[in-house]
Amino acid sequence: MSSMALIGLCSVPALVAPAPAFVDHGVGAPVAESRGVVAATDAAGRGLVVACSLDMGARGWILVTDVARKETRQYWFPEGVRNAAPYVSLLSANGRFYTAAGPILLEFDLDRREWTYQGVPCRAEGTYLGSALVDGPDGLIYAGGYPNCRLVSHNPKTREMVDYGQMDPAEHYFTYLAFDSAGWAYCGIGTARFNLVAFHPKTRERRQLLKEEERKLGTASVYRGVDGNAYGAAGDQWYRLFEGAAAPIAKEDAAPPAPTGTLPWGAARGSFPDGRVLKSYDLPQRRLVIEDPRKKQAEEIRFDYESGGAQITSLVAGPDGKVYGSSAHPMHFFSYDPGRGALEDLGPVRRVSGGNFCAMAVQGRHIAAPSYSGGIFHLFDTTRPFNGGFGDDPNPRELAQWKSDITRPRAALAHPDGRHVLMAGFAGYGMRGGGLGICDLESGQADLIRHTDLIPDQSTVTLKALPNGDLVGGTSVETPGGGHPTEMEGVLYLLDWKTRKVIYRTAPVPGARQVHSVEVGPDSLVYGLASGSRFFIFDPKSREVLHRDDLSQYGDPARPALAFGPDGGLHALFTKAIARIDPGTRRHEKVADAPGPVTAGLAIQGGRIYFAVGAHLWSCALP
Repeated sequence: MSSMALIGLCSVPALVAPAPAFVDHGVGAPVAESRGVVAATDAAGRGLVVACSLDMGARGWILVTDVARKETRQYWFPEGVRNAAPYVSLLSANGRFYTAAGPILLEFDLDRREWTYQGVPCRAEGTYLGSALVDGPDGLIYAGGYPNCRLVSHNPKTREMVDYGQMDPAEHYFTYLAFDSAGWAYCGIGTARFNLVAFHPKTRERRQLLKEEERKLGTASVYRGVDGNAYGAAGDQWYRLFEGAAAPIAKEDAAPPAPTGTLPWGAARGSFPDGRVLKSYDLPQRRLVIEDPRKKQAEEIRFDYESGGAQITSLVAGPDGKVYGSSAHPMHFFSYDPGRGALEDLGPVRRVSGGNFCAMAVQGRHIAAPSYSGGIFHLFDTTRPFNGGFGDDPNPRELAQWKSDITRPRAALAHPDGRHVLMAGFAGYGMRGGGLGICDLESGQADLIRHTDLIPDQSTVTLKALPNGDLVGGTSVETPGGGHPTEMEGVLYLLDWKTRKVIYRTAPVPGARQVHSVEVGPDSLVYGLASGSRFFIFDPKSREVLHRDDLSQYGDPARPALAFGPDGGLHALFTKAIARIDPGTRRHEKVADAPGPVTAGLAIQGGRIYFAVGAHLWSCALP
C-alpha cells in the first residue's frame, strides 16, 4: 500500500446535463419457471395438475389444471405474501398442498381451490428447500430450514408452529428429511461438511450420527424406506436408520423409497387413479402431457398464465449493435435491437436450464458467456442464427466446462490479443475459492488456473486486461454455496499474461470482503468498487492506491457496475442511481435516480446505458 496521503473524491452539484427520461423496453424473457409439479385428485375424484412457479411479478402464484376439462386457473398467493422462489413443496397425505414463499409456509386446499393458511414457522430461516418438507407420522408437517438448519413443524388442525432448533450449528443446507416408523426424524445436511442428525420431536433428543472425522465436503441424504426404516448416505457410506441409530450397510441392502408427496423444486411427477401419469410439464412453453402407459397414448394440454417475466442477470453490448441479455430461472437468451426497437426472447440454452449466463464478453463477432451451475463456457456467433446450442451445428457452442472450480461464474473477459476468452467465479457448493478458465479460440485449448495458484481460498469476481495484456482481477472471500470462509478481505491482483502467475496483490479497500467491479481507463489506471460501494483508483505501474471514496449514497453496485463511455467519462451503475465520474477531476455526480431497484447492468450501446430492473430491460441516454 502507498504511504502517500489518500485524497477522497468529492461530490459536486453539477458536472453534466441531466440524462433524458428512462425508457422501459419491456420484459426480456416473458416466462416463468416451474418450481415443482404434481398430479393430484380432489375429493370429487377430479384429476388435477398443480404447479408452483417463479417469476418477477409482485405476487407469486400456482397453476391448477383440471385434466378432464382441460381448464387451467392461476391462483395468486394470499395478499401480503411476497413473491419468493419455492424450493420444495408437498402434496400432503391430508389432501392439501403445501409450499413455501421464502420463510412463509402456505397451505392450499385442493377441494376448495383456495389458500387456507399462511404462517412463518421460524423467523431465523429464509426458506425451506430440497426434500425437507414432509408429512410426519403424527399428522404434522415438518420442514428443514435454510440457512440455519432449523427443524420446524406445523399442525394443520391447530395451526400451531414449533421451532425445534438447529440441527447443525455451522452448516447451512438442511436438504433432506425423513421419518422412520418409530417417530424419529433424520436430517441430511451439507454442504461444506456433510452431516446426518437424528431428532425425536416428542422427547427433543438430538443425536449426531456421524463422527466429526467422518464428515467431508458434500451433503448427506436420507429417505424413508418401504420397510419402515429410514436410509441415509454420507459420502460413499450408506446407513440403515432406526430409533435414532445408524447402522452401516452396503448400498444394495437399502430398501426402496416409500411413496412420498414431497416435491423438490425441479420435480414433475404423479399419477391418477385410472393409471394415467403426468409425463411432462413445460411452464415456459405452456404445455403439459398426460400419458396412459397401458394404451401407450399421450395427450397434450395447452394452458396460459400471466407472468412478470424471468429476472435479467447479465447484459452485454453486442458487436452487431444489439444488446444481449440472459435471464435466470428459467434461463433464456434475449436481444434488443435499438434500430428497430425490437426486443426478442431467443429462448433457452442447452444444459443451462434454470441457471443463467452470469457474465458476457465480446471477442470479435462472438459473445463468450459462462453459465451457472455447470461451469460451462459458451460461445455465441452473432452472425449466425441462435439455435440454443442444440443439434449438429450448435450456436452457442460449448468451449469448456469447469463444474466444480467455477460453478458460479461472475466474470467474463475477451483478451485484447483477439483469440482468448476467460471466465472466473466462485467454486462449487461447500467449497472455498474459485478458478480462472482460459480458452484459446484458435487452437481450442482450454486451461484452468486453480484458486491455489491465484489467490488461495478466494474467488475472482471481476476481471479486466491492462494495455500490455496483463490481467487485473478482483476477488471475494465469500462462499455462496455454503462453504466456510477463512479470509477476511478481498484483494486486487495483477497476473502476468505470459507466465500466468500472480505478480502483485493488495487489499485496495482494507476490510472490504469483495472487490466487486474493476475497469481500466484510457489513462491505464484501474478504477474499482469494493464492498459497501467504496470506490478506489489504483495505479498498476506504481502499485499505489491513489484515491478512495464512499459512493454508498447511490446504493449497492450492479454487476458489472463500471464502464467508460465515448466521452471518456466513467459511468457507474448502482441499485438506486446512475453516477458519472470524471477521471480528470475525480469528481462524481448522480446522473439520475434509477426507475426501480437495478438488478443487472451495465451495457453501453448506441449512446445509451442499458440495465435491468427485475425482468425489464431499461435504458437512458448517456449524459
